[in-house]
Formats: sequence, structure tokens, C-alpha cells
Amino acid sequence: MTKPHTDRPDPDQPGNMLSRRTFFINSGVGMLSAAFLSSCNIIDDIFPGKTEKDKTLAFFGDSLTIGAGGTAPYGTIVAAALSNRPVLSDGIVGQVASRIAVRQGGVPLTISIEGGKLDSIKPIRITKLSNLFLSTPTNSNEYSRTGSVNGVRCTIRRVVNGDESETYTIAPATVSVMEVPADTPFILEDAERLKSATQILWYGRNNIGSGNAETDIIAALESSVAYINAPARYIVVGVLISSVEGKGTANFAQVASINEKLAAKYGKAFVEMTPPTESEMAEIGYVPTENDIKDLANLNFPRGMRSDVNSDDIHLNDKGYKIVANRVIAKLKELKY
Repeated sequence: MTKPHTDRPDPDQPGNMLSRRTFFINSGVGMLSAAFLSSCNIIDDIFPGKTEKDKTLAFFGDSLTIGAGGTAPYGTIVAAALSNRPVLSDGIVGQVASRIAVRQGGVPLTISIEGGKLDSIKPIRITKLSNLFLSTPTNSNEYSRTGSVNGVRCTIRRVVNGDESETYTIAPATVSVMEVPADTPFILEDAERLKSATQILWYGRNNIGSGNAETDIIAALESSVAYINAPARYIVVGVLISSVEGKGTANFAQVASINEKLAAKYGKAFVEMTPPTESEMAEIGYVPTENDIKDLANLNFPRGMRSDVNSDDIHLNDKGYKIVANRVIAKLKELKY
């Protein structure tokens, strides 16, 4: 059975070797893992003008946010239930909270590049990043995000090399020759655009097992919430325990402690990740099996709502994500977002 996974500490340089942990990923994850928000022109069409309330729902997180183990991001269920509001799901598998918070915009990103300047439109190697915000130990997928450095629109790209090291590059959208001093801020385009959206933040699953998990998750969420335009509209989703983290395990206790603190901190904006209730299961027409009932008694999501407990102890299936979606829908309605 697969053990819960966590990322290792960031290396100082993006060119350094990253050890990648063997991790079960079902066939749906590979298709969903990259949310290239900047690559689609449609993003310009769905963001409203500044004079009206932004109806966009922005989901930030890891593989759970993009629906790994199911057939689609759970955000699509949420949006469909709320008059098909515009929805964007930005998740990268295996990422810890700090990396998600960079993609969301709450944690600033700075870069240093080879030669200290942009040169035409060719890609330039990034020699230093304040956070390896596109990195993950679970796959070799190419990820990219668009933003600006000193006002010049550029794309940062992460690729994994044959020796399992990785390289980050930056390429301007138009011909540009410009000095880029060390540790220059890089402003992520999507993060800026989504500041006015209602944000659903599901952080922390990949921090579990680390001694600093609680501190890191809370710090990342604090930064992300502070980044959203006031009056901030957001929901914090609790950390989900894995199928092997039942009562009595160290990770169960850690998750319970973190969720307790998040509930106290965010109050009505917090969505519990406790096991589904009888009424919640009845609402989606789910009848628990004997094994499900044992899981529920162990304060865990039932295996019938998991992807495959024999090979994947983290992810949910469509039934499990439906439970999560329904809780988020109820919270959005309660808060009148």
C-alpha cells in the first residue's frame, strides 16, 4: 500500500538534482495535472470588469484540487451547481502548501537569470528562484506560468532532464533586451487576475508527516488570504487524511490538530474534511458497505469513495469529490459568495 507522500525541502538552485519519489498516479491524473491558465485566451473573456462583482471561482491546491482519482476537478461540480459560474482549477500533484501559495500569489516570487538580462526572445536559464513553485517530486511533466518581470511579459517553464535534475527557463513574449538584477520580482499573471475571484484553498496534504507541517500550512494560508482583494471572499478546505491514517496513527493526530487550528482561525470560511455523514451519503444516493462502515467508524472516508485503496491511499473518486463539492457549495451559499 502506498504511504502518504510529502515533498522534500527545496534545493537552493533550480538546476540541482531533485529526488522523485515513486508514487501511484492513476491514468486520469496525467491528463489533469497541469492547469495552464495563461495559455488560454478564454481567460480574458471570463473575467468581468472592475465595476462588477467577480463571479469567478478559483480553486488552488494539489492533486486533490484537480480531481486525481476521479474524472474531473471537483470545482466543475461546484460551478455547475451555482448557475455555471466561471471556474479555474490550478493544481499540481505532490506540491506542498508553500508552492501552492506562490502560484496563488500570496507568497512573492523572485528570480535571478543567467547573464543578468533578457536577450531577444530566446529562453534564458533561471539560476535562482525564491521558490520552486512548479516543481513536484511525483512526475516529470512540463509546467509553465506566464507573468511579468520589470513590466515585460514572460513565461517561466519547468522541465525535468534525463538525469532527473530540472531546469527552469524564462522567455519574453516579445523581443526584449533588458537588465534583470538578481532577485527581481516575477509577477504571476493569473495570480493578479484572480485576486478579485472567490478562492477555494485546499492546501497541506503533501505536508503531512513533516515536523513543520502545521507551521508551513498555516503560514501559506495566511499569506494567500491576505493577498485576495478586500473584502476577501475565500474558503479554506481542511486537510484530508489518507486511507491508512486511522485513529491512533501519528499522522491522524497531526491532521486533526491542524484542522482544529484552521477551524478556529477561519470559522465560517472553513470546510471540514471529516467523514461523510449519513445524510450526506443519502443525498448522493450512496449506500455504505460493511467495509465502508468500518472506515467511517475509524473516522475516515469510506473506501468506496476512494480512488483505489490497494494502490492509492490519498485520492478520492467521483463520489468522494461529490461530497467535498457539496460542502463547498453549501458554504458558498451560506457566505453569499
